[in-house]
Amino acid sequence: MKLLRRKPKSFEIQVQDMVMHISASPDLEEESRAAALSFWEQLQSYGLRNPSFQESKRPIEVPEDAPEIVREMVRAATNARVGPMYTFQGAVTDQVGRFLLRETTELTVSCGGDYFIRTRKRMKLAVKRRGGDPITVVVEPRAQGVGVSTTLGRGRGGEGPDGLAVFAWSCMAADAAAAGVQAILPKPGGFHTALKYLERVPEITGGVIVVGDHLGFAGRVEVA
Repeated sequence: MKLLRRKPKSFEIQVQDMVMHISASPDLEEESRAAALSFWEQLQSYGLRNPSFQESKRPIEVPEDAPEIVREMVRAATNARVGPMYTFQGAVTDQVGRFLLRETTELTVSCGGDYFIRTRKRMKLAVKRRGGDPITVVVEPRAQGVGVSTTLGRGRGGEGPDGLAVFAWSCMAADAAAAGVQAILPKPGGFHTALKYLERVPEITGGVIVVGDHLGFAGRVEVA
């Protein structure tokens, strides 16, 4: 996915095996790295105390005294009917983005195929698709930020969409729904079922699915 706007300030941080690209102003590189590491360690620590949090491929329940970020991940995963670790990358991306919102009103945090975007104006986003030109869609401004999860040819069992973008209120919600889509697509009638699925998952605002010559949209997606 290519962001079709000029970046005010860009830097890169790495936390374990996660590389995050951040566009923000002013330069908050060290603060971003500290925030990402703190959230990563918090999630790893909880996973060691509760192995099902790391291992389950299905929704789980966690106690009320679990960290707030863990409860939010579990809620997003349960809404999408997948395991909580499918939201891990999105959760860290979300937390760094939310942390930076305290200091700046316009930013992009990307990690892998996840994007946390806070823009003051409507913004164009190019969604890549294998074997074809990108699809340009519009991201609407939202004070709390917008989460996007994208996939290009990555799927369970080696089967994946030729293009996928899920738009949501958070990256973790988008991640969870993207995992659900990838589980549905290989099944008979999976393309249409996946589009209907996206329209039913809470906190998902829209989605684009590309499989071969089939191009489908779910929810509120404006093509530029």
